[in-house]
Formats: sequence, C-alpha cells, structure tokens
Amino acid sequence: MASIPSVVREISLVGEQIFDHTQVIRAEIDRFVDRFEKNERHREFDGILRASHALVESSETPVEGLFDMGKMQTMTESVDDITKKIQSLVEPKYQKEHEVYLEKVKDDQKKYVDACREQAINKMRSMAANR
Repeated sequence: MASIPSVVREISLVGEQIFDHTQVIRAEIDRFVDRFEKNERHREFDGILRASHALVESSETPVEGLFDMGKMQTMTESVDDITKKIQSLVEPKYQKEHEVYLEKVKDDQKKYVDACREQAINKMRSMAANR
C-alpha cells in the first residue's frame, strides 16, 4: 500500500492540492448551470419556488379567525356547489332518451342478424336441393 507522500511525489501535486477539489467542483457547477439554463429549467424552478412560498404562507395563516368570521362556512358551501355542478356534468342529461336509442339499435341489429341468418339458411337449402 502506498503512503500519501509517495502518491504526492508520483502525481507531482502539492499536498494541499490533493484534497482541494475546487477546480473539479467548479467545472461541475458550471456544467450544471449551462445545462440548467439551456433546458430552461429555471422557469420550472421559479414556479416550484412560488408554489412553495404559497404553501408556507397558507400554513402560517391563522385559520381560527376564518372560522370565527364564517368565511370557512362560505368557502365550504362554494366547494360543495362546485362539486354538485361537476357531478351533474358527469351524469348524462338525456339518459332516458339514450337508453331508448340504445334499445332501438339493439332491436335493429337483432333484426338484421336474424334476416342474414334466414337468408343464409335459405341459400343452404337451395344449394342442397340443387344437388
């Protein structure tokens, strides 16, 4: 196993330079910054920071005062109203008409399949009779 002084002699560096990684780290930082700016990640990062600040501000807001003033009740009612509106958008407005339409399509398809089946049977019978 080699000692530190022998390694220093072999690579011809001053002892302090062996453990001084500033050049390597500075190059890595520069490379990171270049890539970061080229990909415009700083915009995404700014958005993350703004969202983080909004979360911190909201967590520091005293909620008790909002309950006392009745604002939380109003906000809860607004959220409930919006939820009802969204749920009403999910339900088909013309559900009964749609069910009638689907039933009619189902009947039409069944009639068509039955007619095709009957024609096929008639063709097979006529072919068998011609033999």
